[in-house]
Amino acid sequence: MVATILARGNAMRNVGIKELKDQASAIVGAGEAVMIEKYGRPVGMYVPLHGGQGSDKGQVYQLAENVQRLMTELATQNGLTPDALADEIERLATEDQRPR
Repeated sequence: MVATILARGNAMRNVGIKELKDQASAIVGAGEAVMIEKYGRPVGMYVPLHGGQGSDKGQVYQLAENVQRLMTELATQNGLTPDALADEIERLATEDQRPR
């Protein structure tokens, strides 16, 4: 799912920690991916699980491990740390959201 969001270039809504805390149920219910920020800096993501993926915890954990492995491989191939790669992805996503 994360790979699909990144590949499609879908813009994610950004939510702060307080907004996430106050509106967690609505955010989860909306079924959209969101970037979680603390003091304006990305600290995490919420990505909803669709279809059968949510029914099997083992599949969900395997998906998370696969995403982590792929991010590490991509970072290494580009001479970056996984954190630096995540920062670069966020920078590019922010640029894509700016009006042209």
